[in-house]
Amino acid sequence: MTTPLILDEKKLKRIPPLFTFILILVLGLPAIAMHYFGWSSGAFPYHISNLASIDPLQLEIQIRGYFRQTLLQWSAFSLAAVTVLLAFTQYRLTQDKVALIIGLSILFSGSVDALHTLIIDGFAPLDIDKKNLDAIIWTFTNSISGLIFVIGLILLISPIEKKTMRLSTFILLSALIVLIAFTLIYYAASRMNLPEMWFEYSVITRPYELIYLFIYLFIVLFLYPRAYKKHPYILTNCIFYMSVTQIVMAIYFMLLSDKPYDSAFHIAYFLKIVTYFIPFSCLIINYVFSYHAVLEAQGKLKISEGKLKYIAAHDALTNLYNRREFKDLLDKKIAEGERLGRSFALFVMDVDNFKSINDTLGHIQGDIFLKKFSAQLTALTRKGDLLSRIGGDEFTLISSKLNSPAEARKLAERIINGLNIAYPVGGKLITATVSIGIAIYPIDGTTSEALLKNADIAMYSAKKSGKNTYHFYTEELSRIQKREAEIESHLRQALKNNELYLNFQPKYNLLTREIIGAEILLRWNNATLGEVSPYEFIPIAENTGLVCDIGHWVINKTCRYADFWEKKYNRKLLFSVNISPIQFESKNFFTDLKKIIKRYQFAAEYLDIEITEALLMKNQTEIIDRLYQIADLGISISVDDYGMGYSSLRRIKSLPIKTLKIDKAFVADIHNLDDKVIVIDTIIKLAHELGMNTAAEGIETETQLEYLVSKQCYVGQGFFLSKPLTAKKFASLAYERGQS
Repeated sequence: MTTPLILDEKKLKRIPPLFTFILILVLGLPAIAMHYFGWSSGAFPYHISNLASIDPLQLEIQIRGYFRQTLLQWSAFSLAAVTVLLAFTQYRLTQDKVALIIGLSILFSGSVDALHTLIIDGFAPLDIDKKNLDAIIWTFTNSISGLIFVIGLILLISPIEKKTMRLSTFILLSALIVLIAFTLIYYAASRMNLPEMWFEYSVITRPYELIYLFIYLFIVLFLYPRAYKKHPYILTNCIFYMSVTQIVMAIYFMLLSDKPYDSAFHIAYFLKIVTYFIPFSCLIINYVFSYHAVLEAQGKLKISEGKLKYIAAHDALTNLYNRREFKDLLDKKIAEGERLGRSFALFVMDVDNFKSINDTLGHIQGDIFLKKFSAQLTALTRKGDLLSRIGGDEFTLISSKLNSPAEARKLAERIINGLNIAYPVGGKLITATVSIGIAIYPIDGTTSEALLKNADIAMYSAKKSGKNTYHFYTEELSRIQKREAEIESHLRQALKNNELYLNFQPKYNLLTREIIGAEILLRWNNATLGEVSPYEFIPIAENTGLVCDIGHWVINKTCRYADFWEKKYNRKLLFSVNISPIQFESKNFFTDLKKIIKRYQFAAEYLDIEITEALLMKNQTEIIDRLYQIADLGISISVDDYGMGYSSLRRIKSLPIKTLKIDKAFVADIHNLDDKVIVIDTIIKLAHELGMNTAAEGIETETQLEYLVSKQCYVGQGFFLSKPLTAKKFASLAYERGQS
């Protein structure tokens, strides 16, 4: 099958003018050729020998015949040149081998026809004594062109198709077959009483005309049906039409023409042009169909990308902005505030006692409540406010039309009072309240992380104070910042003090429930701080640059474990390591990675590097080059939490990505059968179409697992299958039990 024709928008816009230009060339070149090479250079009678002995009427007939033949020859050459250009362009764009075969055949016959035109009697710039040369060229050209078709189609339908089709193969086999054929017929003609090859006026007849007649009959009756089974499209039919035309042309010369320039003679020459016009038309039609197909595909792709972008940016349940989009909006609002010197307020809102609603009415009714709650919250906001749902029952509001904390207080009171109503859910009236935390830019933070953290701290403070209220972030809460400083201080010594360790989240084949690998999870136990959450120390490690040294330690430790276990248990698994964008972009990352692989003689194919969509969305040549360098080592590359962003589908396709990991937020909502399920289906379908694998995170129920398997996602992880394990427990589960 041929590779689909893929053109960008600029190329698509050039196609209609290109067709117009080609048509102008086809119509104009014959006239130009006649003017410069036919009439002005060859219209002199001295090119025709023995003028005095030729009857004037015969002379006129001969001159008219030469003129018509020359016109047909130049027309054929012009059409052949354009057709060759189209065929080779088609091959260059799509690797279409049928187009290559057509192009090579016409390139040969067109080139010989051009040379032949220069030496035709009467209307030619070259005066050459060429006894029977017309007949020789005619037979030789048609035979070789047919043999190129024969050899090309044989290569196409045979197992050799899988190898590169070389031009040298065509030339060598064609020359060999033609040489053998002509030699056999020459010796047969000299030893038997066979008919002459041509008459007095160079009109071709049997037996030599039978050579290419049999060639094209062989194509029509034997090769074409087999080729069409493997390549059922217009260019394969084109070879059939050309072959039939060649057969008809041979019949005209052999049976119907008995002297030069009679009606059958000119019909045969006209059919020669037809053999060029057929592939020209087929290639144009193929380009037009490809043009429309690409336009249609791009239209569908834009619609799909638009839908996927909307779904990825919005919460499926409430149609509010989701957490990822909220982060982007907050970053933009901070940049705007820094540029224009404006302040704004960030509200973090959490529904009070929502867990009891879920426990009492069930998750379905809980979702219905959240829809109604979010609709009421939307009605209470003002034009220009940006409302998001960033968690199960957690909402955020970015309000920029605030000139003072007093205005923020009024808005908070309005929201609290407006939400404190009864919501009809499941035949009952549910009354809900909300706790709100407020952070002001730039007073309470100049980054999205700081603002969200401070507003979140204020919200939890409101909950602790009795709920159904609001709190502003204040300096009293600076103890959080103090803790961060304390974490950073201890984290700088964590590697030296051997406080870091790894946990292993097993990955399963969802069909067989067999462990096929693990995701590496970093953990930290400090003597002073105790067990510190990765959600606390990893952002700090990234902000301080410590993540590069820590990440190097994680990769080194992972390969060391894997190499030891492989030697001990003789079984290899795939280990996935999350790489921070900061570590990935660091100067020494790739060099260190190669050294680790070499040090442990660890098979790179059993290491999987997980990167984020945010990294892919950076249009930097260094990042792309590094991805290909890693892939060249044999290391797999996965995109973690795919679907939470909106990275370009075209960009994903162009990178050496092997696996798309479906974010646990989508997996968690499988039971709802809402738009998040559509995202899962889209991601799996996209991965299959791009030749990639999929893996699901956060599988917590049998329903989720069964749904993923039904959609052909066969790799997953989550608490339903196994919690994260220590190195010893993982080895016992994955290796020792596997030996029993």
